[in-house]
This record gives sequence, C-alpha cells and structure tokens, in this order.
Amino acid sequence: MTPYDFDQYVTLVREKLQLLTEEPVEQKEINYGRQLKVRKGPDTVNLALYNGKKGLKQVWSGKVSSFRDCCQKALDGETEPSALAGDLSAGGGKVTLLDGKPGFDGLWCGSDESGKGDYFGPLAVAAVCLDLETARQYQSWGICDSKALTDGKIHQLAEKIRQTAKAHTVLVLKPQFYNQRYIQLKSQKQNLNLNHLLASGHIHALGRVLQQVPECHFALVDQFTRHNAISSTLEAAYPGLKVYQQPKGEADMAVAAASILARDAFVEVMGELSQKAGFELPKGGGSQATAAARKLAKAQGEEALSQYVKLHFANTGKLRL
Repeated sequence: MTPYDFDQYVTLVREKLQLLTEEPVEQKEINYGRQLKVRKGPDTVNLALYNGKKGLKQVWSGKVSSFRDCCQKALDGETEPSALAGDLSAGGGKVTLLDGKPGFDGLWCGSDESGKGDYFGPLAVAAVCLDLETARQYQSWGICDSKALTDGKIHQLAEKIRQTAKAHTVLVLKPQFYNQRYIQLKSQKQNLNLNHLLASGHIHALGRVLQQVPECHFALVDQFTRHNAISSTLEAAYPGLKVYQQPKGEADMAVAAASILARDAFVEVMGELSQKAGFELPKGGGSQATAAARKLAKAQGEEALSQYVKLHFANTGKLRL
C-alpha cells in the first residue's frame, strides 16, 4: 500500500472511530504506522495501524470493555484497502452523494469543519452551494477532501471556490472564544458538549448559504455523530429543505469544497497564532502539541494558553507531567 493510500486509510478509520465519541481521536506516528487513541468517559482504546511488507495490520490495546468492542465492531470489514476502495475514489466519479435522492434537482449545499481534532488553533466550519455544472468543473480541478491535499494546494483551490461557488460562507471560532463557548455549553443543565458546538456551527454556516440561495432545497453534512439537531433545525427553519448527513461526506463535491474553505481558514489563523507565539505551532493533538503548549506557557504564562489552544483537550492535563 503506497504511503498516500495508507494516509487515506488511516484518515477513514479515524473518522469512523470519531463517530463513537465526543472526545477528539488522537493520532501519532509509530514505527511502520500510526496509533489512534480513542477516549469515551473512563475508557481509553488504542489502535495501532501498521503498513508493512505483509500488508495492513490492526493491533488493539487498552482495557477490554464494551466500548472497545464497539470500536472493533465499527471497523468490521475495514481492515483491507479493498474495503475502502469506494471511499478513496471520491465517490466513484460522481460529483454528489445526493444523486438519486427523491426530487433532487442538481442544486445543493454542503458543509464541513476543520480544527476539531487540533489542540492549537480555531474551529472552522464552512458551507458551499453548487450546481452540477460547477461541481463537474471542481472535479476537473482536482477538488477533493482537504485531508488529501497540501496546504498550498488548498489555498489555491479555496480562491477558485470563492470565485465560482453559487454561495459560500466560513465561520471561524478562534481559541479564546471557542473556550468561552465550550465552558458555557458544559455549564448548562443539559451538559452539552463538543458535538453540540459543532452542530451549531454547521447550522449557522448552512443557514447563511441558504439565505443567499433560497431556491436551494438540498443540503449534505459530513456526519460527525449519530445524533444531532442539524437536520431538524434547518428543515424547520427552511420549509421544503431536505438535509442529509453521511459519514465520509467529502466524496461529495460541495462537502469537499467546504472542507477546503474550512481548512484554508484554519491554516490562516494558525499562521497568525504562530507569529504571535514566536514559533511555528504544530497541528494535530499529539505529543508535539503538548510540548509546544508547555513551551508557550513557560514563555507567556499559563493564562495565555486560552488564546492558542482548546483547553478541554487532554493535552492540557499533561502540561505539568
């Protein structure tokens, strides 16, 4: 399996596991592969993915529990690259996953986010409205899931998307405001969490696009949890609208375009924060991010971290270790 295909495989496995928990699934490099750490309440499950001469291999570790069983069942049938062939091919050549849905008229919007698994930086949510002609143009440009593109390529494509989409919007929640909002959610009686924050971002981003294109009656969201209020809230606010949610939604051109705009915004803010910090801040949520936060806290004081990181991540608790 080529390094590129292995990266895509790891991304798809990580996304599937993310649907099972509200905590970010952490990823780090290991010899001959990657390790994913999945947390839910008191349970922690580790999954090592190896790409060796004998092919792909999964190794599970952590306390045996119902949550670990759930994780393993979620990946049943996903241990070989052939099982993911359809996902790696951006929908098998189709430009939308809504093709064949009842009443679909070729005009739709999609939404996606960037930064939810990164300790440093903002949470960015974007939405894009397309028609079939523009989507086919996007396909010819090589627009796809932002995770498969370099930041430089993302920036180039983002400019094209902004110029050609029927409508688009990007919402950016920088760390200081992200942390304030997260605390507000957790303090409510319902004990709301990150998924509620994400759902709110998708609702507002799609809402802004739908206001610009009122004739649009279809929306697709890259599903990040099984249960949320995105579909019901938007369908109540916009009569005649049908909202679909689907894992690996970036195979759809509108969602892929949204993922590129969200990632471009995330990278831009990361550049601003790195300049403010005085050194390049790492992406992701692994040990490098913890080490960078420790360095930053030493230089600017722990109280400054709220301007740079998402404080509820497990990294924060490791700073004094």
